[in-house]
Amino acid sequence: MAASGYPTRKVISIGGSNINTHLHQKFDDALRYYLYPLLAVITLAYLAHELSGPQETLGHHYGWYAGGMVIVMVLVEMLHPIRSEWRMTQATFWRRDLPFIILGSGTIVAVNYFTVTIVTQYSFLRGTSHEGIPLLLGIILALLTTDFLWYWVHRICHEARGSFGQFLWRVHAVHHLPRQVYVLMQSVGHPINVIVVRLILTLPLYALGFSPEVVFAASVIIAFQGLVSHFNVDSRVGWLNYLLVGTELHRYHHSADASEAKNFGAVVSVWDQLFGTFYYRPGKLPKLLGVDNPSLYPSDTKLLDVVAYPFRHHKSTDTL
Repeated sequence: MAASGYPTRKVISIGGSNINTHLHQKFDDALRYYLYPLLAVITLAYLAHELSGPQETLGHHYGWYAGGMVIVMVLVEMLHPIRSEWRMTQATFWRRDLPFIILGSGTIVAVNYFTVTIVTQYSFLRGTSHEGIPLLLGIILALLTTDFLWYWVHRICHEARGSFGQFLWRVHAVHHLPRQVYVLMQSVGHPINVIVVRLILTLPLYALGFSPEVVFAASVIIAFQGLVSHFNVDSRVGWLNYLLVGTELHRYHHSADASEAKNFGAVVSVWDQLFGTFYYRPGKLPKLLGVDNPSLYPSDTKLLDVVAYPFRHHKSTDTL
């Protein structure tokens, strides 16, 4: 392991010649600097395809896009993880990831039904302030708006004090229980946390009057950044870290060291920079992921204990 915390390649030397070093270096560089741009281009191409069609077919191919993206990313990080101890295993998939995927998917379906009911049956007021603005500008404003709301909700979950603050942390702490970070681990979260996220991503944009195309495009980008930010691969984007929250920033958010567990934005890093919670250490990795005192928390593989955890009486609760 290099002093920076990034893994290093073993070099085989025979007769003074380094075998395979050049090939390995080329592959490492391709993953490190070109994989994220390639995935981003694929995402933008998919969005262009969806947005070019009629509004009633918007999102009809999302399953193919999202499924393909997840499969590719999971295969890459399984074959070439930045840290092998952060890699998904059969045990973590079957005992933790899959149950949370099922629980989270069911929660999202229920929340979507709830929000549609509010909007259609109870005449939730649709705004007009962002009606008719250009698509690209609308997407940027939608991302900034939802990320601003999530930034503060997310930060409060980590930093609020008192009984209610502790409850918020226990709800959100479920996502921090894993001591690994990888694509499918993103699904680990309490249903209440899932509900809050979905409401933030839907109702405000509807109330402000953003078009369905803008809301859809923003949702796709948010989902893509969520996958990328949990990627267990040495992916570096340089100056883009000062604009977007990706792999290099978000893995520090999962650090067990509270002084490193910053970067509360989900898509853009501008709010973290503006409000003093931006944490970026180029070329370095956190030493340990998860919570700093696991004995205070339930096992992340015991689904019922994790779901019940926020509602149980606690003499003391750890915070990040």
